[in-house]
Amino acid sequence: MEFGTPQEDALRRDACVNALFYNLMTQQVEDFTERGLSDLQNRILRTPLPPLQTFKDDPLRVLRLIRFASRLSFTIDPKAAEAMQHPKIKFALKQKISRERVGVEVEKMLYGARPFEALDLIEKLGLGDAILEIPNLNEEKLEEVRNVDLRRGIETVKWLFGEFRTKEGYEATRGLAGSERDEYILWIFAATMPWIRVFTQDKKRGKVNVGVVAARDGLKLSNKDFESLLKMAYALNGVKYTIRNPSGLTRSVLGKYLRTMGSEWRIQVLASLLAELVEARSQGVELGSRGDLEIISGYESFLKRVYDEDLGEVWDLKYLLTGNEVKDALGQKPGKWMKSALEQVMEWQLDNPTATKEDALENIKTIVDVQFN
Repeated sequence: MEFGTPQEDALRRDACVNALFYNLMTQQVEDFTERGLSDLQNRILRTPLPPLQTFKDDPLRVLRLIRFASRLSFTIDPKAAEAMQHPKIKFALKQKISRERVGVEVEKMLYGARPFEALDLIEKLGLGDAILEIPNLNEEKLEEVRNVDLRRGIETVKWLFGEFRTKEGYEATRGLAGSERDEYILWIFAATMPWIRVFTQDKKRGKVNVGVVAARDGLKLSNKDFESLLKMAYALNGVKYTIRNPSGLTRSVLGKYLRTMGSEWRIQVLASLLAELVEARSQGVELGSRGDLEIISGYESFLKRVYDEDLGEVWDLKYLLTGNEVKDALGQKPGKWMKSALEQVMEWQLDNPTATKEDALENIKTIVDVQFN
């Protein structure tokens, strides 16, 4: 083992601006690459050594430069950008870097101040297929996604989290993403939009959305994040249908539907809205135009109905009666019938929100209509 010199250390850094040292003795900044200070002033990211060599030594530097550029609003040097797109570098990023390390870098980008800029750079540099793990698809399925514009999804999310939040009259819709994690998950979902209607077979899950699998495998998502994306994909058609067909939506029907979606129903509704807005792009509707606002108005009306009916937290609503209480009140032995009976109790209490346990017991024989076994 030998000690390296400060200059050798500087040349091994990701970028010249990241190779500036501060000398405590002289109280001066030392620029051993002789480009760090000028690059900092000009807001440029370039590698100390030839970029192809730098990225071969550690392909993850590609993603780190993208993260720095997006976070700091710096420009990536054209030679470095060209090297990032070299087939050997893309292959190395895909094959030689663990998916966990890739996932960590992407997560930092999407939790950062400018997630759109990061995804936009990834798209412009053609690095999507080196980051996501697209399952093997047959030629017919490949044809479905070849001409899809990836930018539509991320541009729409940028608008939803930016300009749209300044518009008046859409308070409920604006509040659908209630946390940083919600926004993080929606950015990932937006990046998978090209495969939103393409499915593959998963050993454990059966028929699943290709984009969700690509994100899970490419970024080594946590089980929680994967489950969230799955639910968002599964909910698309149901949410759209519910919003388009409000007639017949009694309080119990609406409440039971939201209960099937669980605690993350809001982000699932937002994913459905995103999918509709992206679909509108393909039909020539301009982002943020009256056509988009008409779509959003449907969601706003739906959400107002949810909140007017006090169903925002219905997923956590407890049954007025337990299984044993239902069994004893009906004088029956326990059995499979109890599950259906409890769901009928829930339906009744949703339609009678002020009812008490005593009310439910008093009306139990009219509430429950099942075959006992």
